[in-house]
Amino acid sequence: MTKNDEERPSTEIPGDSDDIEILEIEGMTGPIAPPADEEVEVEFDVPSAASGPAATPATEPREDPASQERLIRLQADFENLKKRIEREEAEFRKVATSRLVTSLLPVLDNLERAIATERPEGDDVALRTGVQLIHRQLIEVLRREGLRPVDALGQPFDPAIHEALATEPAPGLPPNTVVEEIQRGYFLHERLLRPALVRVSVREGPVADDSGPREGR
Repeated sequence: MTKNDEERPSTEIPGDSDDIEILEIEGMTGPIAPPADEEVEVEFDVPSAASGPAATPATEPREDPASQERLIRLQADFENLKKRIEREEAEFRKVATSRLVTSLLPVLDNLERAIATERPEGDDVALRTGVQLIHRQLIEVLRREGLRPVDALGQPFDPAIHEALATEPAPGLPPNTVVEEIQRGYFLHERLLRPALVRVSVREGPVADDSGPREGR
């Protein structure tokens, strides 16, 4: 060891740890390491969450009265449109049903005429039975669709639902009474689909009552 080495101050840190070489910085007279028994506190400047822009309470949006009014009007228009479409659909179904039932009435009339035709007993019994069965099935189908007959025979003549084709004296019956139903009339639900064609009684005598129904229309 040289003389200069003896004069140079020791840079070793006393302690139980192994030899630690401490670098010397030019211009400093001692080591930069802190004493072993001194605790080093490190503080970090962390911004508070409450102080940031995220902590600012969100302001609730104000409701625009004009927008609210427009929304209410749109909802009302939508409900009105929905109801109108439902009414139109119901009316369309009624019209379609009415057309179909009206087109089937002549078929029903022909079946009733075939049943009413007198035939020799034992002649085409199976055919007659088949026609009656078809007639009952057709009546049932039309009844489910809302078809019902007009009351005519024995009823007072009603020009709203009856159409008089002929008149005749009928002893024992009051005038203007339906004495014969020539063709049956029908209602479809509450609407008159076809008036009943009838024959009406008149007062007996050479002069007919002017208040009675006229034949035909």
